[in-house]
Amino acid sequence: MSHPVILNVDDNEAARYVKSRILRQGGYDVVEARTGVEALEKAKHDKPDLMLLDVKLPDVSGLDVCRLIKVQIPRLLVLQISASFVTPGDRATGLDSGADAYVTQPVEPTELLATVRALLRLKRAEQEAQESYELYRAIVQSAVDYAIVTLDLEGKVRTWSNGAQQVLGWSEEEMIGQPVDRLYTPEDRAQGAPAADRELAATESGMHVDRWHCRKDGGQLWASTSLVPLRAHMDAVTGYILVLRDRTIEKNEQDAMQRANVWLEREVGARTSALTEANEQLRREIEERERAEQALRQAQKMEAVGQLTGGIAHDFNNMLTVVLGTTEALKGALPAEAKAQHRRADLVMQAATQAAALTHRLLAFSRPQPRDPKPTNLNALIGGLIDMLRRTIGESIALETDLAESLPTVLVDANQLENAILNLAVNARDAMPDGGTLTLRTAAAKSGWITLAVTDSGAGMPPEVARRALEPFFTTKRTGEGTGLGLAQVYGFMQHAGGQLRIESAEGKGTTVELHFPELPEGTRHSETARDVSSGTFRGEGRQALVVEDQQGVREYVAETLSHLGFEVLTAADAEAALRLLEIDSPVDLLMTDIGLPGGTDGWRLAAIARKLAPGLKVVLMTGYAQSNLEPLGTDSELLMKPFVRAALETRLMRLFSS
Repeated sequence: MSHPVILNVDDNEAARYVKSRILRQGGYDVVEARTGVEALEKAKHDKPDLMLLDVKLPDVSGLDVCRLIKVQIPRLLVLQISASFVTPGDRATGLDSGADAYVTQPVEPTELLATVRALLRLKRAEQEAQESYELYRAIVQSAVDYAIVTLDLEGKVRTWSNGAQQVLGWSEEEMIGQPVDRLYTPEDRAQGAPAADRELAATESGMHVDRWHCRKDGGQLWASTSLVPLRAHMDAVTGYILVLRDRTIEKNEQDAMQRANVWLEREVGARTSALTEANEQLRREIEERERAEQALRQAQKMEAVGQLTGGIAHDFNNMLTVVLGTTEALKGALPAEAKAQHRRADLVMQAATQAAALTHRLLAFSRPQPRDPKPTNLNALIGGLIDMLRRTIGESIALETDLAESLPTVLVDANQLENAILNLAVNARDAMPDGGTLTLRTAAAKSGWITLAVTDSGAGMPPEVARRALEPFFTTKRTGEGTGLGLAQVYGFMQHAGGQLRIESAEGKGTTVELHFPELPEGTRHSETARDVSSGTFRGEGRQALVVEDQQGVREYVAETLSHLGFEVLTAADAEAALRLLEIDSPVDLLMTDIGLPGGTDGWRLAAIARKLAPGLKVVLMTGYAQSNLEPLGTDSELLMKPFVRAALETRLMRLFSS
């Protein structure tokens, strides 16, 4: 038995060799071509079963080759592959050119072979369906069971053949002058099918359909029905010829063999059940392949970044937490007249904030981020960010707000939205090296969308740059000054939030980035996040907090901060020690724990166990990188990304304890 033949078309010798080797190991015969012209010639000469076609060829575009193949050899399957054109739009263009499937390279051998097998199964199913159809057509042509009846314009029987009596059971005497309606099922009569058939036949020069008809004995038969008008001179319709061909035996045999895939009723030229099953199987495999492609693209795109940052992100953010928090405390202790020392402290905090933003940007693309969407008031969230924004953009840039009154709430992850706003603020700051104005504006539209706009008075972007602004790693900054991840991260966040992002920019006129969120339906319960917690200072007198953190510097900083807020503070370096304190000590009101803990019990698990020991416990989960647990946090919980400042901690404590 001969093996299927695959035509592998790629001008890159190394890539062509790898794919050919994979296909041969999979049991296929492989023919190779380096150019589009050579591919067309070998497709005609070698008659392959499938063409593995690289989109980018030196002489003719792979898309054009695909179009020519589908015109010249329409039965040849084409699997397009590309390492350059990998966006959903590129795949759509490839499929529109006639490709049967589309993969990106480098491609996993198992994925390539699975895709080839799926396409060849489809081809075999189509061939089997065609053979089945030809066999069925031969049977139909040789059948002799016909009922031939002539009707007048009103649908009354004029003549009744012997075949009609044999097929339907009524004699000629019983049917002459009777309406043909009695041959139709009660359902078709109720829908007016007899009159509609005559009207259609008169206007379309004939009507052909497969349907159920009634027999004299009360049974039904499945028949191919043709109703053709009889025309006299001047093309006037004088009556109709009704031809019924009994196909009941065929249908019963088909139903018995494969009842799950019956012929589709009332569709001329219904496809066979084998093709329907093959199409459904192909659809499932395409969906599985698309999911695999999406995961592969994400893994390939961020493999280098993930390897570089994933292992050190936790420790790096722990160090930044100590640097940022300690510097903030030192700045607060400086006398007001020590302006030089204040400036130096601001520089340290600004550098630490920028380093944290860079780490978050890289991690956002190297692994999924935990999401905890809650009803959120944008005005309150912006108010809690003002101090951090001022430190981020520096003294040369004025920060202004224009916040709409009575702003409805939106469902969003407040922590990720804060990071998005900080990313936009950093981009705006970089666009105004000589100073300027950064404006945050909120507004509610009648259409039910809530807008948060970030506007700078910087240099703006030309159209060609604005069109690519959302692409990952695209940047106009000099080497070492930017990663090109900020806007792409914000765009990804908006997609997960069910919102929209729009950029308006012109050279010399600044840039506005608008984030549009759907308004929560009226009556939706507002959570603590919707409260205005931006004013005042949180105090924790009379409450006890337990800080669980394996890094001593972070643990001491968090404990000291909570003590300054009025809490009585207990500390533990791991989950085991924390649980002992919860079991033997006085009731704890707040558990503030790092997610990544030693000893096998992480912060998620510790929080779950602690809540059983102390019902009503408030929990703040700290993390320097995304964890594998992406479930929503639930009530009485907040997520705090490292590094953080005291204001960010106070904001979350206000939300937790304001209810």
